Amino acid sequence: MDKLDLLKKHTKPHLLYLVLLLFATFYYLIQWPVFAGDTDLWYHLNGGRYILEHMSIPKDSFFSFISPAREWVDYYWLFQVIVYEIHFLAGYYGLIILKVIVFSGIVWMVLLSLYNKIQDDDRSYLYITIIFSLCLLFLLPRYQLIRPHIFSYLFIVMFIYILEFKKERAVFLPLLAVIWCNIHGIEYPVMILILLAYVCEFFTNHIWHKRHINKDDLSYIAPIVISMFAVYLTPHFSNLTWVPFVPTGSASLYIKELQHFAFEDLASFFMIKMSISTDTAFNLLFIAACLSLIVSVIKKKLKISHAILFIGGIILLTRGKRFGYEFALLTIPIIKANIFNLSIKEIQNKIYKLLCIIMLTCIAITPFISLKNMFANPPRYPVSYKNLPHGIALFLNHINVGGSVFNHPNNGGYLQWMLRPGYKIFMDMEVPFLFTDEDIYLAGNVFFNDILLKRLISEYNPSFIAVPIETPKFKEMIEYFKHYKIVFFDDTTVLYINGRHYPFIADEYKINAIDPFMLIKQSIISLKGKTGFKPAINELHKILQIYPDCGIANQIMAMIYNNESLYQKAILYEDAIIRNYPELPVGYKLKADSLKGFNEYDKTIENYRIALKKSDVNNKSDIIYMNKEIALIYLKQKHYKRAYKLFKKTINIFSPDTSYRDIYYLSLSASMAGKTNEAIEAYKYGYISVPDDNREWQEKYKDLRIIIGKINEG
Repeated sequence: MDKLDLLKKHTKPHLLYLVLLLFATFYYLIQWPVFAGDTDLWYHLNGGRYILEHMSIPKDSFFSFISPAREWVDYYWLFQVIVYEIHFLAGYYGLIILKVIVFSGIVWMVLLSLYNKIQDDDRSYLYITIIFSLCLLFLLPRYQLIRPHIFSYLFIVMFIYILEFKKERAVFLPLLAVIWCNIHGIEYPVMILILLAYVCEFFTNHIWHKRHINKDDLSYIAPIVISMFAVYLTPHFSNLTWVPFVPTGSASLYIKELQHFAFEDLASFFMIKMSISTDTAFNLLFIAACLSLIVSVIKKKLKISHAILFIGGIILLTRGKRFGYEFALLTIPIIKANIFNLSIKEIQNKIYKLLCIIMLTCIAITPFISLKNMFANPPRYPVSYKNLPHGIALFLNHINVGGSVFNHPNNGGYLQWMLRPGYKIFMDMEVPFLFTDEDIYLAGNVFFNDILLKRLISEYNPSFIAVPIETPKFKEMIEYFKHYKIVFFDDTTVLYINGRHYPFIADEYKINAIDPFMLIKQSIISLKGKTGFKPAINELHKILQIYPDCGIANQIMAMIYNNESLYQKAILYEDAIIRNYPELPVGYKLKADSLKGFNEYDKTIENYRIALKKSDVNNKSDIIYMNKEIALIYLKQKHYKRAYKLFKKTINIFSPDTSYRDIYYLSLSASMAGKTNEAIEAYKYGYISVPDDNREWQEKYKDLRIIIGKINEG
């Protein structure tokens, strides 16, 4: 019986659940844009562009001015060609579709692997559905980014599915192996591991049972053996073989996914508001794999291939956290071979049965809640420039003078893709395979260490230095080199130009009135000079003319105009923030401030509420501010009960941060809401806190006392 017929016949509830879960997954995934979780995608795009323009695979750091040029093996050249061609034809929309298609493939293969030849038994389907849901939640975050790994995970499951369940299709393995080794060649040891696991099982079984290899056996084993040599069928020939074994010990200190896996982390389980973390999903899969191994050993049914895949997965885990994905996929066969039967029908006690039903309902709901939280608050579609030096790239292309751009490695991928051919950057994050640990030490620490800065300028004398905006110390260090001037900035980076290389550009674009490093931290009033805000506004206008989507520049302009009560002008900049950074609360908060100036109270409350929903729970000051503003509007609208409820939630009269002004409004709203005792109590604490020389607020409190008295008498 076909597997799908089996699903339809015996598992209608499970099938319906899976359809709903997959629908929800792809509904969210297709709406998630390309974003800068890292900038790897863009150096892949640049690599693909280079390959197709030069009709050759790069063998060195062609985009870098580093000397001497670093040589390497481009082990993902075919992936680079694929993503570049798709981007060339369909832009970022095409890349999103690619991501969804590849994820669809791996989901389908995992689904077929887990549900293949399952017993006609509801108890089995329940356990497998839980395992599938965990696999889905664990893999999904990895597919939010477009990197070669997304293909490798698909190939892992395809190889296992063919070798475990569809041996007659082994003839396709050599072709798949060649494609895999060219898309993501560094993963070839995982491919060899899978092939060896089934080769060892094949020959062990034949030797144990004293069977000769017949024609059918040969059609199975020959493609497997041939596939092992696919590593030599790339443009690199034998040079690819050593790449996976490049030491990455130091890289684990600056690349998160290469950090060493700590087995004590397996004891951590987190569930927040019915949503499980990626680490928790992995831990549950790890436990399921270990239990399956134990059961196989006890029942003496442990297959050699399953044991090798499990041990290989453990060895990979010891090399870094990122190999948790390989482990989860490699252990699918052993989990599938040891399905635990779960059945509520066999429980006779009604209370226990009810508790089990409640628990399973919670388990069933959890993936949907996890999906909603995972994809909550999406960035701009189809691509978000948050955390990218997009403005810097636009400025450099605008002046189009060429030269060397010293950059932080995190931004290297995007800069090399965006900049015109006349520019060369220092490095990207292709470490330790292209660039060295020494390179990244210099590039990462030069913004904090004046000795390294002097060495950099002495050795390379770069035309531009792109400085992370969160490193204000650099401004003090660079003062030693007077010829470097700030000429541009965006939300991530401040750009310095070498005035000796381009004196006219330095004079035309130099920034004096504002300090980009401190722009967000300083008060708006501090930008006001002798001639008012005009110098700051002029420089911000220069930024916005080249990069109109700059979040910081739009934010400061909005704040200046709000300060000047020019609310209509402010809204133009606030709308720009909301349009480009819809996931951030700042645009909605500023727009609410402007709308409040127009006395459009309903729209003000709406925008404050959106901002509150998008705010970080740790940003308590902004949350308190917005709640107070909403409560004050309720007071003006005479919604006294709403105002009091919100003031009471927001204001702690015993907190040293609470002012007599806050307590006044708490007491006033309480009195108007008919909460006289609460109003009197708040009044007492607020009144004694008013300074003796503050006649205005003393009078306010006297009036408040009269109001409370009248209401109390009434």
